[in-house]
Amino acid sequence: MVVTYAPLREYMKKHDVSYYYLNNHGIDNKTLQRLRHDKTVTTKTLAKLASILKCRPEEIIAFQEE
Repeated sequence: MVVTYAPLREYMKKHDVSYYYLNNHGIDNKTLQRLRHDKTVTTKTLAKLASILKCRPEEIIAFQEE
């Protein structure tokens, strides 16, 4: 299985949230780059994103078959 953050990107688009906004709220550029390219991030980062976006972690991550 492969991790995808497509739901995060959809959520951001729907709620007019930019990567700049996330950066200003404590998500560093390296992590943002990892999210853009569907690379793994820590559960701590997922929790932080969910807190910033006021959503649940399962709303911003999905798993796909390889």
